[in-house]
Amino acid sequence: MRRGEPIIGLLTSDMRFGNMVKEMASALGVRVKHVLSLDELPLSIKVVITDERRRLDERGRIILYKEDYDSIEELVERASEIAVGELRYRLAAAAIDPGKSVGVAYILDHRMIRTKRYGIIESLLDDLSRFMRTHSRAEKKYVLIGATSNPENARAIAQKIGKALYGEGVIVKLVDESNTRRGLIPRMRGMSKDEYSALILSLRNILKLR
Repeated sequence: MRRGEPIIGLLTSDMRFGNMVKEMASALGVRVKHVLSLDELPLSIKVVITDERRRLDERGRIILYKEDYDSIEELVERASEIAVGELRYRLAAAAIDPGKSVGVAYILDHRMIRTKRYGIIESLLDDLSRFMRTHSRAEKKYVLIGATSNPENARAIAQKIGKALYGEGVIVKLVDESNTRRGLIPRMRGMSKDEYSALILSLRNILKLR
């Protein structure tokens, strides 16, 4: 473990849950120390994720319980944010490809942390609200929406997102999405065309937000 390296503690006997936490934390550039007892954690680790709802000897740590969060993604993002420092994230963004289904790439500090496909706009609005709320202290917050292929649909989506995120300090922008079906990186297994388009859209536009 390198000095000053962001790291979160993980207390669980559920290996599937543990592996999911480790994978998501890795995407955020944060390491995980997996233990079966808090006594095994060094006191330097200040935030711990657990799925065990019982009385714990916190020893000044922040304990985050799985059942208190709507998703594992939100749980890990919150723990990682605490580990690296609330003000360290400069950018929180979501790039949206409004195709037949809506593909979204979520970004923190120019690092894509996950993609997702939505068939229902309400689910998208809920996830966007949680993501931006979780990272409310990011210096800049953006939602990028591809508007070339179907500008009317893009504007309608932008209007709904603007209402859902009103007062959160998020800038909603319509951007050029032409040629997002082709990219310089391969599409990962299981990633839909709409998610891939959102990923390429983010790569093409995210550096402009510096």
